[in-house]
Amino acid sequence: MALPHAHLTASAAGQNADDIHGDGAELLLATLFLMGFEQPFTAPAVPALCQFIRHHGVAGLLQSDRVQSVPPVCMAALNVERQRIAIRALALGAGLKRLVAAFAARGLQPLALKGPALAVQAYGNLGARGGVDLDVLLPAEQWPEALGVLRDMGYHMAPGQQWPLPDATHELVLVHEQQPRIELHRRLLRHQHLLHAPQRLTQVLDLQGTDVTCLAPAYALPYLLAHANQHCFRRLIWLMDIYALLLRADLDLELLASQVKRSGTCAMLDTCLSLLTLLFDLQVPAPLQQVRRPCRASREMVELALEALRRSLSDDQVATAQGLFKRVSLDIALQDTLPARWQALSGWLSPTAKDQQWLALPRGLSFFYPFVRLFRLALRRRGHEV
Repeated sequence: MALPHAHLTASAAGQNADDIHGDGAELLLATLFLMGFEQPFTAPAVPALCQFIRHHGVAGLLQSDRVQSVPPVCMAALNVERQRIAIRALALGAGLKRLVAAFAARGLQPLALKGPALAVQAYGNLGARGGVDLDVLLPAEQWPEALGVLRDMGYHMAPGQQWPLPDATHELVLVHEQQPRIELHRRLLRHQHLLHAPQRLTQVLDLQGTDVTCLAPAYALPYLLAHANQHCFRRLIWLMDIYALLLRADLDLELLASQVKRSGTCAMLDTCLSLLTLLFDLQVPAPLQQVRRPCRASREMVELALEALRRSLSDDQVATAQGLFKRVSLDIALQDTLPARWQALSGWLSPTAKDQQWLALPRGLSFFYPFVRLFRLALRRRGHEV
């Protein structure tokens, strides 16, 4: 199923080209053109364009007619990218089918996040969305049995991972010599106060003959908003996922608006809608227009996101460029309520597994870990790995 794009008028396309200025704008505009949007297209250097598309994970969304319209050398390279992401998507889909079957045999029902389930849900096409791992959510009380299942499948914890998890850590990474990496989540997000009880709004998808449970669109969208905000909206595929779900004919917009408000993501929604309008000319539905919360922080996040999108920045590069104080203060300002802002600050100060590995403190001195956390965050500002 082809994704129905909102084509820009010539005047709108020109306005967007003016707004998406700066380093990397040519690559971003060329990619949007290849994805089916009416942006002005000037062929950039082929290696740089392919690298840009690979970073943003959108090779599976390039439109065949647009790819065929570019010079042959560029067309050949883009087709290689499309084939690469399709192969990867099929491998992830097969991995998710195996995982779901193994868990189901032990009475466990994982909730699939992003990845193959989202590809089918948003685009109707498994090959439209690649990735590097499988994200699944399980209640914490089911983890001991789930980890036993994964060990039987040949998985083991990645280097640097530990179990039990510190309170601030919400996921465990497991690797396999031949199968896709798995990120096992015990909650949806780093911030514990956002998006509680996701099992209340789920749906079952048919993934090539296997029933896979995932978040229903009205709940998936607040999750995708908060996840993208957590990473400063720095990858195009995350925005496209949200855009594609918003275009679903069966999406209950009133329910979605209520879930956004309930989940505390109204300011994050404003950032996202601004980006979707700028990049894809989204016509914002009235229920979402009513609950979005424009503020200085959401406008600042738009500027930060555009720079990260254009320059294909990583999380560490964004954090280094932004600085510790600005990153933390912006994240707190994007929370919708005062209690949420306090909880977000507490989340930033809560030690992670990396903090505890960096400095092993005796149990009696564990209260010093928030200071360890602050020190390691400060190191990131200076460009060091945290």
